[in-house]
Parts: sequence; structure tokens; C-alpha cells
Amino acid sequence: MSSNRPLLRLVPDPGSAEPVPQVSFCGHCGQAPPTPMAPLARVCARCGLGVVISAGADVAPRKGEAFVIVDRQLKLCGLSRGAERVLGVDEPEAVHRHVSDFLEPADAEAGQGDELLQSIIAGAAIGGAEPRNIVVRPTGEYGVRYAARVGSCGPPEGALIVLGTV
Repeated sequence: MSSNRPLLRLVPDPGSAEPVPQVSFCGHCGQAPPTPMAPLARVCARCGLGVVISAGADVAPRKGEAFVIVDRQLKLCGLSRGAERVLGVDEPEAVHRHVSDFLEPADAEAGQGDELLQSIIAGAAIGGAEPRNIVVRPTGEYGVRYAARVGSCGPPEGALIVLGTV
């Protein structure tokens, strides 16, 4: 006998979800720091250029992925070598500039897209927001799109935006 009623499914309790493990990586080369590192060391022992930060394993960059780190004021405070290539800018020229100078919603007709993008990034930068997947493009470029993972990172607290291919 067939019924038109939907099947019931068990919905997991959000409070029972296991926490996502945190991983450490260099804010410039993107690689995991070598172990052991000197106690209280923050600068990457591999490249000597980036600060070692942490993010959830579901957001952290994978080998070869470009990424940027944004502070609470939505200003870039770090970018990977890959992001320098993707965005066409060297890190010293990008740091302390607003994220909208470099990334915008991929949908040119989004209207309120800039506000939505900025609210997603701001939510991640203050911590506690769930990771989100969005589609962005370099500001002012058309035909180029990146699937981006946005989540919290730190210390200090910030938003991690990992740029992948669409």
C-alpha cells in the first residue's frame, strides 16, 4: 500500500555534532608547520614569511589552494602566494585594503550581493559563524569565478576565504 505522506527521518541534534578538528597552516605558503616548532613560535619555519594560524579542517586550505585572510573591519590582513597570482597583487600592496577591492559576488546582477558577501565574511571574522560556500570573482573581472569556502580562523580572529575552482 502506497502513501502520499512523506517518510519520517531522524534529524540529528545540532548540539551532539562532534566539533570539527582544527588544523594549523601558514598564512603565506599555506602548508602545515613542521613539527616540532619552537615553543610559542608564530612565524612559519618553512617559508619564514607567514604567521601560523588555525581553522577548521572543513575550511582550511588544501595543497595549492589560494586564500585570503580578512579581519573584522573586512580588510585583508594576509594572502597566500596563490592568491597573489589569482588577484594580481603582491601582499604588501593588498594588506589593509578592503576585501571588496579584490573580491565581489560572481553574479553581476546580484544587487544586494556585496552586502550579503560582506555579511558572510563579517560573520566568519567575528567567530562562531558556520562555514559557508559562496561564488566570487576578482573585482571588475567578468568570466572568472571561484567557488570559495568562508570560515573563521585565528588567532587573531578573522575570516578565511579559500578560493577554489568552479
